[in-house]
Amino acid sequence: MQEYDIEFKNKRANDIRMYVVKRPNIPAPRKRYREYDIPGRDGVCYENEETVDDVEIGVEFNFMEKPDKWFGAFDKAKEWLLDGSGKLKFGDDKEFFYKVKKVEIDTAERVCYEIGRFTATFFCGGYRYFESGEKEYREIKYNPGKTSHPIYKVKGTGECVLSVNGKEITAIVQDNLTIDTDLMIAYREDKTMTNTAVTGWYEDMYLKPGENNISISDKFELKIIPRWRCL
Repeated sequence: MQEYDIEFKNKRANDIRMYVVKRPNIPAPRKRYREYDIPGRDGVCYENEETVDDVEIGVEFNFMEKPDKWFGAFDKAKEWLLDGSGKLKFGDDKEFFYKVKKVEIDTAERVCYEIGRFTATFFCGGYRYFESGEKEYREIKYNPGKTSHPIYKVKGTGECVLSVNGKEITAIVQDNLTIDTDLMIAYREDKTMTNTAVTGWYEDMYLKPGENNISISDKFELKIIPRWRCL
């Protein structure tokens, strides 16, 4: 029987001889609502803000090492887990991932001279992302998940109009331009920031659930990283 595993920052736990004790419990994200008290009405009124809170996912690990190498094994775990953010994937859900913002590790329990155990808590954005949504596509017509914040990569020179579901932004392109609607920035392939090259609202370029209609001015090439996601 194959052992259950997780992958973080493109490295599997088993690759460094860390083993998941049991399948973790995955919490559902809480949707955010704005509350209003309206005189003359019973109770509280809620307005959906169309955003979700982060989630915390605890994963329990154990490892086995010779007593004189025990601390070295735990150091490898800390180096893997505590060094920045990245993708978190579970062995029984390989087509999706979470975006981890930070990781915390509790005290390592020395069960015996050779066996250690600890819990890592992954602080993640509330959405679960499609692995297929990280690829580049020349054409996108359908979003299988919730509203997504894509990246648009434009090739060409001059003024172009990018249209998504009837809403438009205008961009001045010199050879290439990348428009990241999640970070709300625009830049060239050499990472030169060019926010002033874009006129319009990044939010208008989001992909809605279901059918979408995307077009760009003639003589420009467009590629899309859709970043499909679900709850």
